[in-house]
Amino acid sequence: MKIEDLKWKKIAILGFWKEWKSTLDFLLKNWVNTKDITVLDHYSEWTSNPSLVPLNRGGRHPDLIGMAGGATATGITFISWENYLDNLWQFDVIIKSPGISPYNPKISPYKEKLTSQIQIFFDNYNWKVINITWTKWKSTISTLAYETLKKAWYKVKLLWNIWIPVLWEINFNKNEYDFIVFETSSYMLEWLKKKNYISILSNIYEDHLDRHNWFENYKNAKLNILSWSEHSIVLDYTFKKYIPKWSEAGIKIFWKNWDYYFKDWNFYSNWKIVFDENWIRLLWEHNRINVCAILWICDIIWINPKILKEVLIEFNPLPHRLEFVGNFKGIDFYDDAISTTPESTIEAIKIFNKNIWTIFLGWLDRWYSFENLVKLIIESEIKNFVLFPDTWAKIKKLLPDSVRILETKNMKEAVEFAYKNTPAWKVCLLSCASPSYSIWKNFEEKWNEFKKWVAKIGTIWK
Repeated sequence: MKIEDLKWKKIAILGFWKEWKSTLDFLLKNWVNTKDITVLDHYSEWTSNPSLVPLNRGGRHPDLIGMAGGATATGITFISWENYLDNLWQFDVIIKSPGISPYNPKISPYKEKLTSQIQIFFDNYNWKVINITWTKWKSTISTLAYETLKKAWYKVKLLWNIWIPVLWEINFNKNEYDFIVFETSSYMLEWLKKKNYISILSNIYEDHLDRHNWFENYKNAKLNILSWSEHSIVLDYTFKKYIPKWSEAGIKIFWKNWDYYFKDWNFYSNWKIVFDENWIRLLWEHNRINVCAILWICDIIWINPKILKEVLIEFNPLPHRLEFVGNFKGIDFYDDAISTTPESTIEAIKIFNKNIWTIFLGWLDRWYSFENLVKLIIESEIKNFVLFPDTWAKIKKLLPDSVRILETKNMKEAVEFAYKNTPAWKVCLLSCASPSYSIWKNFEEKWNEFKKWVAKIGTIWK
């Protein structure tokens, strides 16, 4: 939907979540009447004073009241609690937050009215976008693509699927960038109609099954990244398993002896060495996959691969992705808090080759299957397990009787258990194979608790 088409429409902002304030700011900047805006959410965060809504970047609008540190808007309608979805029929446009499932039976009848921030972005942004999605590790490849383009002297903007919403990041009236690198989630890609220059799709694992109403819808949301793309780049495994024969034309494939792959400590292009891995700080196989995908970007945009090698020599792993917390009392503590699926924890365990003595698992149940994870756990001879709700029962019943288990909701208790039961020169790994939301609001809060107690207990433990 074009920006000008939003004017004079009755608009619902569905979800008080992270994006809603930026969506409201965007509508007010584009002179949408506040009396045509309704905010809908089950929770009533603002209904104690619905006439005053704090804004960060509201701009000049007839219904804005100036305040120190921002502005407020008047005239907006707020509907919350159980009846917040009862009157969707009355709106012309429903701007939905990503976390709200369109499969909700009260929402799905209004599919044609639904839009999102990313849809507004693609409907109004006219320059080159590199769109990237994986189930896991997409933040690393997105950052690596951004740094490579920047090193090649392009004007480039990195947009995340979390953090700052896109409508706060992009000025549609300016052509400020040569490329936008956009990390997108399945929530954002679902039903999206887009146009972009390059799309990259790598691994697809079972994730967000509760939100997408099982795997088929999740898979299709991820595959949607390949629609309306000038260049589509796909991991070989995903290509073989999920890409139908009728749509293979023009897809560029990487890894395992395709156009770009890694073998014997070197990166290859069609049997020719591009560069070796000497001095590269990104370790482990999934990061080698990242590099092969970036080599395809270099090929398409005509960037010398030597520039990518220069970036890799300086590039550090992103936080919470197998990040070394420190050695305390001889124990190596690793933070892999962003591993929130069984498959990503499986990859983490493989890296340590039977050196893990204690692992923290569990949290929110998204209908995952843990059988393959526990099979690898048994093969890896991990001795100690900290299990958190809600998935602790599902994991516990798969573990052998010989292992030591602590079931807890308390991170301090969990870390004390690790210190008591992990010998020196072995690994304690926080890689939970589940999201954090049943106890903490996000993985950062979980990691902060882990880091705090590892350091604090490590300095006093006898």
